[in-house]
Amino acid sequence: MKRAALLAVWAASIPAQPLTARSALEVEGRSVNLAQALEGEVPAALRRALEARPLATGLKAGETRTLGRAQLLSAWRMALGVEAERWPVRLPERLTVTRAGGEPAAPALAKEAEQALRAGLAGECERLELQPERNEIKAQLPAQGVRLAARLPAAPALARRMAVWLDVFEGPELYGSWPVWLQVSCLRPVYRASRAVAKGEALSAANAEQTLADWTEARPLSSLQGMAAARDLAAGTVLRLADARPAARVRKGERVLARLSSGAIRLEVGAEALGDGAIGQLVYVRRERDQSVFKAIVVADGVVDVL
Repeated sequence: MKRAALLAVWAASIPAQPLTARSALEVEGRSVNLAQALEGEVPAALRRALEARPLATGLKAGETRTLGRAQLLSAWRMALGVEAERWPVRLPERLTVTRAGGEPAAPALAKEAEQALRAGLAGECERLELQPERNEIKAQLPAQGVRLAARLPAAPALARRMAVWLDVFEGPELYGSWPVWLQVSCLRPVYRASRAVAKGEALSAANAEQTLADWTEARPLSSLQGMAAARDLAAGTVLRLADARPAARVRKGERVLARLSSGAIRLEVGAEALGDGAIGQLVYVRRERDQSVFKAIVVADGVVDVL
């Protein structure tokens, strides 16, 4: 039997008594309906009709909403249809609905974010330290039935401050999303100058030693191979990318071996470098015999290939 027919039968058999709705209500779940606001016993058929049309949805733990009388009356009529006039009801000027409070969200989100970021950076650092910032998250989480899911980039870019997004689900529905910022310290092996190093001096175990440093502050130099100081370095300086450049394999004024290939023919002649150059860099060289100038690419110590 349809809802309207059931209500009609019930109304015909029992004299309609005025129903009264409360002006304040506390609920446990995400939604509220008029059946919850009514005082006293509510007929089952009437309750089912009112429960089928929520007044408000998506309530957060600890959240309060205020619904006006016009909104309540509209919901009453829409839920009962033509039967609404048969059911006298006293509605307040406003209904204040509060969802029961839960647990503060910030501690749980910070803990989940730290675990997720630590897992995402696994293997990146010899020693990793994470410290959640004082996040301004005022939300509460329901005491039960929630699931947290952390979102990180596929390859997190290491930085001093990093954010992890936390999606919170209540059952199958998204309850809310919040970012959690963390201070990051990632110690990895780096090099530092073991003595003063002059600009242009080749970097090696003779003037640099390995130590640990925080990679979030700047990008340290990961290898000394083929590198030289890009500026004067004081003893104890942690070597960063900006402190080094490819070491010159050819120097201005030095004699170099210039190689020239043309098909099966290959010539090697002596020449003078007109500038410094690292492996792969372009330099000009002057042939010793007739002072001709050529472009060349540095290929090894003291060796260039003429273009």
